[in-house]
This record gives sequence, structure tokens and C-alpha cells, in this order.
Amino acid sequence: MRDDMAQVIVERPRIPAFNCRKGRLQALDDLPAHEGMRRPHALRGDRKELNENLTPLRRYLERQVGRPWNKVYAEIAAHLRVDNTVQQHVRGHLRDFVAVTPRRAIGGWRSRAGGLWYQRLYVDPITGLLCRTDQLPEEKARRVRGVWYEVRLAPLPAPDYRVCRETQTRPLKPYDRHSPIIEVDVVVRRLGTPAVRDAVTNVLIDVGPLIDDEAGWNAYRRAHPDRRYAIGKRTLSGRELRRHGLSNLPAGVELGLT
Repeated sequence: MRDDMAQVIVERPRIPAFNCRKGRLQALDDLPAHEGMRRPHALRGDRKELNENLTPLRRYLERQVGRPWNKVYAEIAAHLRVDNTVQQHVRGHLRDFVAVTPRRAIGGWRSRAGGLWYQRLYVDPITGLLCRTDQLPEEKARRVRGVWYEVRLAPLPAPDYRVCRETQTRPLKPYDRHSPIIEVDVVVRRLGTPAVRDAVTNVLIDVGPLIDDEAGWNAYRRAHPDRRYAIGKRTLSGRELRRHGLSNLPAGVELGLT
């Protein structure tokens, strides 16, 4: 692991306000007589966001697949001090990529929520090795209307956003229910990349939030934590069903997807 991993991940310029511009959004006579320092920024939504680059950490962890997790973690801990806030922050992101304590349930590996964990990697509790989640039979196989399929997954395409100028209506005083409504010219970044279709659910999936802002990305990450979708499926053979302890259901017994 590189010595400056903490700096590579954390020490980047903060994302500037993409929708702020010089000049007044309203005529001088229409501006309020008094306002706080934070109010105009809250109305325009041009607050800055944190800018973390977790790709180097993810790439490093994926290169360690097949190695004992204790050794991998020892190498990470040797370069990240506990008493350093920035370096400890990087440690906290490890569980975003590695399921350290996955649980075994009837029919396969499961997380506490009942489904496969969202992390791309996991620690095998028997061997202690770092493994890829997408190599698990439970990750590859899904039952659709009673029939088991091998599903091929792929990362969602990178979203592309277009800058648009719009007029939005907002309350003059956000915390006052009786505040008058005003029109504000804002610049937003709207999603331009078309949606992709999931091969299993046949549902169109947006590759990102419709508007590129903090609230939109927070909601999108909750809905799509692993940012993957099914690009193909294949019916499992009888030998594969027996090897994984699976069985297809008679026609008409199950109509859903598991």
C-alpha cells in the first residue's frame, strides 16, 4: 500500500458550487433589506461539497483478492495511524468495500438485512481470505418466476451531465410557512446519459440522479448502493442446480423474482 494513500484520498480541492455565478440574481430593488450571511447560499443551493477520491483504495483492495485479510489489514494499518484524524477517516472507508463479517444463512451467504451485502469484497470466515462477492453462486444466480438463471452483472455507465439554466420558485424565507414565493434563476446540471435496461427485471435504470447535487446523489446511492445492473441471463443446467443445492419450481407456483 502506498504511503500517501490518505493524502491521495482526502486531500483534494472541495467541489465548488456549480450553480453560482457572479452578479445579482434579482434586481436590486427586489432584494431584502436585511439577510444573514448563510441565507443567500441556502436559497441558491451553492454550498460546497466534500471531494473524496476512493478509487485508489478500491483498486488496492481488489488487487489483494486471495490474500489473508489479516495481512492486508496489517499493511493498511501500518500506513494509517489511529491518532491521525485524516488517516483514521480512510480506515473508516474500508467497510464501504469489504464485508469483514459476512454471515452464513440457509441457502447461501447473507447479510443481516437478509440479502447479499453491497460491498464488492468480503472476508471468508472459514479461510480468512479476501474474496470477490461477484464470484459467489448466490450473486450470480437469481430465480425468476420459479426458474434459476445465471445473471451477468456490469457497472452502470458513468453519468454525463449538461449545464442548464432554469427558473425555480422558492420561498423568500424558507423557515416561514407564510413566506412569499419568489422566482430565482439557477444553473443546474441535469442528467444527459440515457437509462439502461436491466435484463432480469426489464426495468429502465437511471445511471445517476436526475440533478447533480448532494441530495440527489445521497438518494441515488441508497437506491443503487453497488451501481450495477444485469446485462444478461442464462438458465442454469440440471448439473449446476444440483451443485448449488437449487431447484426450479413448477410452472405457476412462483411469479416473482428472488
